[in-house]
Amino acid sequence: MPAKPCFGRPWVLCLAFLLSLQGASAPQSSLVRLVVIGDSGTGDEHQYRIAEQMVAWHDGLPYGLVLMLGDNIYGGVFGRGGGNKKDFEAKFDRPYAELLRRGVVFRAALGNHDLQSRQGRDLIESTERFHIKSPQGYYSFTAGQFDAETPLVEFFVLNTLRLEKDKRDPEQLAWLGQALTASRARWRIVYGHHPLYSTGKRHGSDVKLREKLEPLLTGETGGAQGPALPKPPARVGEGLVPSRASLGPRVQVVLAGHDHLYQRFHPQKGIVYFVCGSSGKLRRGNARRSPQVAAVEDQQRAFMLWEATPEELRYRAINEQGQAFDCGVIRLGRVEAVGCAALGRGLTEARD
Repeated sequence: MPAKPCFGRPWVLCLAFLLSLQGASAPQSSLVRLVVIGDSGTGDEHQYRIAEQMVAWHDGLPYGLVLMLGDNIYGGVFGRGGGNKKDFEAKFDRPYAELLRRGVVFRAALGNHDLQSRQGRDLIESTERFHIKSPQGYYSFTAGQFDAETPLVEFFVLNTLRLEKDKRDPEQLAWLGQALTASRARWRIVYGHHPLYSTGKRHGSDVKLREKLEPLLTGETGGAQGPALPKPPARVGEGLVPSRASLGPRVQVVLAGHDHLYQRFHPQKGIVYFVCGSSGKLRRGNARRSPQVAAVEDQQRAFMLWEATPEELRYRAINEQGQAFDCGVIRLGRVEAVGCAALGRGLTEARD
C-alpha cells in the first residue's frame, strides 16, 4: 500500500512520494530535464533564494529531477555537525517544499559535511528525501528512454568521501567499472562531491582522485569502452542520430561541488567537467586562472538546468537572480558555448 511509507512523514514528502510512484509507471520521455545544485544546505536566505529561482524556472521549463552534489545539510556554527536529521526541515523540506509538492525527485551524493553526523546515515536512511539507493552511498539510476531497450541517460553517483586523496575503496571502483561497462545508456553522467578538476583556491583538483577515476571514465582501463550496442535508428525527429560508439568516452559529463564556485572546463580527454558548489555556500574570489577553464563564476551563487535529448545535452548555469550566464550544447564530445538566449525561454518567459 503506498500510504504506508507516508505514515509519520511531513505531508509534502508524502505527496512527493505518491507522485513519484505515479511517475514511475508513466511512459519514459526522449527529453530529460533536470537541475543541479551543490553545497546547498545552508538554511540561510541564499539557499531559499536559489530555491525560489528553481521554482521560477520550473514554471517555464518543468523538470522532474534534482541532482545534489553533496554538502546537502550543513551543521550549525561554521557548518559543523552537518548531516543531522534535526536540520532536514529547515534545510531541505522548507526551501524545496514547492518543488516537492510538484513531484520533483532529489537524488543526492554525499559530501564531507553530510558525514559529520552518524557518517551520513541520516541522509541515507531518509530515502523519501534524498533517494540514496545504497548504504555505501554510491549508486546508479536512469532517466528517459532512447529506444525500447536503451535509456536516454544513466547517472552514476559516487561516494567520493571513500576515494578522495589517499583513501582506497576497491569495491566502489570495481562497481563503477562494471556499471559503466554494462551501461547501454545514450548519455552517461557521473556526479559526486569532490572535483577531479577545479582551480578553487580552498580545495582545487583532487589529483589522486583523478588518477583513480579518470581511466574508468574514459574507458582506458582494460581498453574496454563497454559492450556492443544496437545501432540506433537513422533519425529521431528531424535530427540525424549517430551511433552510440561515436559518442566518445564512456562518460560525457562529470559534475562536482566542494569548491564554492561555478566552473566549466574545456573537455579533458573528451569529458566535460563542471564544478557547481555555490548553490548555498559561496567563496568569492576563490578561482585561480587557468587555460583549462572555459567559464568561471566566483562572485555569485549558482545552480544549473540541463536538458538531454538523443542528439545533445544542453546546459544553463543560473545565478541567484535567476539569470542564465553560461550556456551551451554538448554534441559528440564537443562543447559549443552559445548565448543563453539561443537556448530560449529565459527567466522572463519562464515567469510569464
